[in-house]
Amino acid sequence: MLYSVTTLRGAEVFGVDGGQIGQLVDAYVREESADINYLIVDSSPGRICLFPAATIVEYDTAKRRLSLSVSQADAAECRQAPDGIPVTYRDPSADAAPELHVISQMLGYGVEAVNGPVGRVGDFLIDSEGLVIRYLVVDTRDWQPGSDKLIPTEWVQSIDWSRSRMFLKITQEKARHCQRAFAGTHFLHPG
Repeated sequence: MLYSVTTLRGAEVFGVDGGQIGQLVDAYVREESADINYLIVDSSPGRICLFPAATIVEYDTAKRRLSLSVSQADAAECRQAPDGIPVTYRDPSADAAPELHVISQMLGYGVEAVNGPVGRVGDFLIDSEGLVIRYLVVDTRDWQPGSDKLIPTEWVQSIDWSRSRMFLKITQEKARHCQRAFAGTHFLHPG
């Protein structure tokens, strides 16, 4: 199942024992891949915790409830996020750790095909199996009005973090024929 990043944000987070841990604020994604490493959870006012993405047990879309495999007591001992939730983060517990980026900070990034602009990142779809970003939802209204497109992440050639741009390996014509995205749902099944 594919989940929309924008609809996941704000979901209530619960532990394996049923105790409420907090609310999902965002997530960190690896720089060189589309893997989600950490969930960023507001566990109490002013206390922002990082939970490994591998702790996700399930997401109930109807209740907007995310269940983790940690207890409420274990959550009290969580790794805290650096002050202010930095846009980029290096995991201090891993040697030669790649840089991690806050997913929501990439919303609005310009998306360019090899022969010109396509649109802006409007959302991401995360695969519940493996917790990997599978698709960019590209808002194409300035280029092709009325039709957001699903662009597979493997078509991303590079990301220019300083200029807030994603560069694709495909042409505008190929992007024009990508599957249409439908906004406003908690999960999507591209077909």
